[in-house]
Amino acid sequence: ASTKAPDVFITSACELPKDNSPVVLACLITGYNPKSVTVTWHLGTQIQNQIMFPETDTQGSYTTSSQLVTPPLSQRHQGEYKCTVKHTPSNTNKEKTFHWPESPKAQYPSVSTAQPQAEGGLSKATRSPATNRNTGRREKEDKEEKEQQEGETKTPECPRHTQPLGIYLLPPALQDLWFRDKATFTCFVVGSDLQDAHLSWEVAGKVPKGDMEEGPLEQHSNGSQSQHSRLALPRSLWNAGTSVTCTLNHPSLPSQKLMALREPAAQAPVRLSLNLLASSDPPEAASWLLCEVSDFSPPNILLMWLEDQREVNSSWFATTHPTPQPGSTMFWAWSVLRVPGPTSPQPATYTCVVSHEDSRTLLNAVRPRGCSDLTDRGPVK
Repeated sequence: ASTKAPDVFITSACELPKDNSPVVLACLITGYNPKSVTVTWHLGTQIQNQIMFPETDTQGSYTTSSQLVTPPLSQRHQGEYKCTVKHTPSNTNKEKTFHWPESPKAQYPSVSTAQPQAEGGLSKATRSPATNRNTGRREKEDKEEKEQQEGETKTPECPRHTQPLGIYLLPPALQDLWFRDKATFTCFVVGSDLQDAHLSWEVAGKVPKGDMEEGPLEQHSNGSQSQHSRLALPRSLWNAGTSVTCTLNHPSLPSQKLMALREPAAQAPVRLSLNLLASSDPPEAASWLLCEVSDFSPPNILLMWLEDQREVNSSWFATTHPTPQPGSTMFWAWSVLRVPGPTSPQPATYTCVVSHEDSRTLLNAVRPRGCSDLTDRGPVK
């Protein structure tokens, strides 16, 4: 995959916390490739303890986040919290600073009740009504002063967050491709002021005839909004490499298009092996099948088992997480299936099916129960 530098955002809860409550800050790092990144929080020159979340892979780029819990507002140190992100492959160092929100008292400054002395040593407050020529002005000042004092006890309204529009296109779920024989795409947009946003689809440059479902506009606690649209197509279109485009139309910017086709960066597996680990001895005893797949990247892969074209209960098999191959950027995974002794005269046929996010086809290897021959059917069209 091509090298991409990360985008970095820093945020906190929108609502201003109370003086005795800690403040939770978050640093979002997204859109980078390859992994990984180094995240450091600083207060001045001091490094702060943080909570890192696992990296996730979405359409060829990675996302992670870091969380920092600061002391309560009443105990907070003077200074600014900074999130520093280093991404070595792209030679990128980015730094974001969290600016403390103004306290209520800072936004509503109290007004001194002491009045300047008037000529003759009498303040305006001690003058008789006859000598105060601007009674209406004084009443107005008293009213404003009262409102300002009341405002000191009110929490200011949370400032409106503005976020750049981000659009994401999620590929079909691997399970749907096999079991439902369809490819469901999800187009997802995040940002602010999405009331006038509209998502549309094109398949091979034309308006699709597939099932489309547009979700409602959703409001989030940090002030952002999101909206999604789903498109379901026959698996045959996906297998054929048909281009799928999601378009975002919004009055504030030109249309943004995002292709579902990946960049020619990843490596899909082209072959897998299926071996008998233990033969049935006696014949009615259980045996084990080992399915191995290698030389693929990125590591997002689906490995499942079928018995006579029916999905096998997950309690029958165990599958490893993809593991880096020594001296290579490729990954390797395997699964072991427990095959029970035959319960009918007609032996069952077991299939190991592998699907990879970068492949438009499914690999499968088949082994009849009780036979020594192994059939590798290769890609499933």
